[in-house]
Amino acid sequence: MDDFLLVKDSAPLAEPGEPVSRAERRDLQTQRILDAAKTCFVRHGFQGASMNQICTEAGMSPGALYRYFASKEAIIEAITDQHRRDDAELYGRMLSNPDVIDGVVETALAHVRQVHERAMAPLFAEIRAESMRNPAVERCCMLNMETIRIQFRDYLSAAEERGEIDPLVDLDTLMTALMAIGEGLALNDLLSQGVDPDKLETLVRASVIALLRPSASRAAAGSRPSAR
Repeated sequence: MDDFLLVKDSAPLAEPGEPVSRAERRDLQTQRILDAAKTCFVRHGFQGASMNQICTEAGMSPGALYRYFASKEAIIEAITDQHRRDDAELYGRMLSNPDVIDGVVETALAHVRQVHERAMAPLFAEIRAESMRNPAVERCCMLNMETIRIQFRDYLSAAEERGEIDPLVDLDTLMTALMAIGEGLALNDLLSQGVDPDKLETLVRASVIALLRPSASRAAAGSRPSAR
């Protein structure tokens, strides 16, 4: 974990000799701090990581860092903002999918792959744990989750009104359960544990079909051969 660094989130570096604008330089410095903070939060925990440790990891002075972020909570807010943009892209693809079963399944699996490929599970776990004891961090997390919840519920509600699904329980209860399941899949990073992606898709699809109860024609279209 000491080597944890989300390099894929980093802003692209300018080519040697290429001029960098003030805004681009600020973006690069901001990302440099965020990457350092992610490393420190996973290595030491949110409570254990200090601003000085983040400065050391980022290779900058405290004065330089504080020009960008006044506190660890402000850094967490910036990190969750990045995740919110990533989630908006994922859920945007779901909302454009006319098949509600495929939309939900593909979005869930895309989120699992993204967390796995970027090694974000340890950071997610740390932020989630801190949100249970830190109101400022909780507000950041809840803002992100509520945005997703509204989009997701509207998507399912529209499918229900069209007669495409007949959810097992009311949508509010269903949403709470689905989001908890999705969070569990991400935090446990099943792909890193050697779970076969095809078998995971089979399980997720069967669960979604059981919970959403699509119409007979859509259930038949949405079923896939089981992975063994």
